[in-house]
Amino acid sequence: MTGKHRQSEVILRQSDRLMILSSQAPPTSMRLKRRVSVSRECYSVSQDYGGQVYVGGIDGVDRVTCDSQSSRVISLDGVVCGVSVNDGVIYTLVNKSDSSWSVRVYGSKYQLILSWRHNEDSKDDMNQLAVSKVSVLVPHRNSKTIIQYSLTGEVERRIPCLILMGKNTWMCGMSSHRDIVVVSCDSKVSCIDVSTGHCVWSTDSLEKPSAVCSDDADRVYAAFGGWSGTTQISVLDRDTGKSVLTS
Repeated sequence: MTGKHRQSEVILRQSDRLMILSSQAPPTSMRLKRRVSVSRECYSVSQDYGGQVYVGGIDGVDRVTCDSQSSRVISLDGVVCGVSVNDGVIYTLVNKSDSSWSVRVYGSKYQLILSWRHNEDSKDDMNQLAVSKVSVLVPHRNSKTIIQYSLTGEVERRIPCLILMGKNTWMCGMSSHRDIVVVSCDSKVSCIDVSTGHCVWSTDSLEKPSAVCSDDADRVYAAFGGWSGTTQISVLDRDTGKSVLTS
C-alpha cells in the first residue's frame, strides 16, 4: 500500500491464492505476509518491479528486494511523497522543506536524469503521482485539476477533478487502463476517467480512507482508519467501487 506510515516499516499483504489464479474471481481473504524495516519514516511505496519495490520517505528512496532486504539507493533533500517505476525509470514526487514540490526522475543506476517543478500551493499535505507508459499525472488540489505531464515534464493538459481539496491526496493508476486513476481525498475514494474528466464512481463508505493502489487485475485496494491504530484494507470492485472484502 502507498501512504504514510509512522513507523519505518513496510507492511506487505498477500491475498488468498484464489485471487492470483483467476483475474475475475474476487479475493476471499488477505493475510499479513511480512514486515520489512526501512531506513527512515516512509510515505510511499511503488508497485512491484522485477521482484523489488521502492519506498519513498524522508530524504530519499529505499529499495526492498524479494528476500526482504532494504537499502537506501537515492538520497535527496525533502520527503518523497510518491514513487512509481516505468520501464526501469523511477519517478518521484518530492516535497522540500521550503514547501516546494517537484517531480524528480532517476535512471537504472539511481542517478538523477530529469526534474521539474510542480507548482502546488498545498504545502505539507500528502500528494502523489501516477505514471503510465506515456504520461505522469499529478493532482493540483487548489485548482481542482489533475495535471498531465509528458514523461519529460511538459504540461500536456489540465484535467478537471472536482473532488480534489487542499487536503491529503493519494492516487494510483490502473495497469491495463491508462486513462483511469483512483483518487483518495478527504473522505472519498473516487475513480476518474482522465480522458474525459468524468467520475466513474465515488464512495464515502470507508472511514478515514487514505492510501490506494491497484493490482494487475485492476482491483482497487484502499487503506482506511486513519494513520493511528490498526489500518484496515478494503478491496473495491473496479467497476462500482463497492467493497468486496475487508481485511
